[in-house]
Amino acid sequence: MPKSFDYIIPGAGSAGCVLASRLTEDPAVSVLLLEAGGSDDNYLFHWPAGFAKMTKGIASWGWSTVPQRHMQDRVLW
Repeated sequence: MPKSFDYIIPGAGSAGCVLASRLTEDPAVSVLLLEAGGSDDNYLFHWPAGFAKMTKGIASWGWSTVPQRHMQDRVLW
């Protein structure tokens, strides 16, 4: 892997991936696309139905909303 890049894109969400894809259409350009998280060696990452099991587990950051006043103070994740 090179020690320097022409572009560094933090976040591999929909916009980050599209931007990285467009920039790499030029073979002279090097791009580093960064995404947070650990290894994806758990089988749930590669099993389509595994998504439902990851939302509150191995792939969750554990963040939730503040209590929602108009939803009887429920907290969403």
